[in-house]
Amino acid sequence: MSSIIVAFAGDYKRSVITDPSITRRCTSLTEKRVQKIDHKQNLQALLARNVKLQEFTPAQKKSIKRKLKSNESHLRHELELTNLKINRLEEDIVRQGCPGIYL
Repeated sequence: MSSIIVAFAGDYKRSVITDPSITRRCTSLTEKRVQKIDHKQNLQALLARNVKLQEFTPAQKKSIKRKLKSNESHLRHELELTNLKINRLEEDIVRQGCPGIYL
């Protein structure tokens, strides 16, 4: 009897049927999430660079300081939107019931 249970347990993993459309959708969602996380890291690096440039820009260069501040506000806004998109993608991944979720 126990050998039947062990054989069934071994066959179970091979016999599980996964829907290809769900698998494709899950891989698509996780790839989009990875792209957005890379984009987020790029934005954070640009923000750090912008802040450093603002510190080193002389006070006489008013137009450059103004452009840097404007650029910083745009980068912060885009970073906020990217964070929202990442959260939405993570929620979609959970809702889809993707197997092997590592968030």
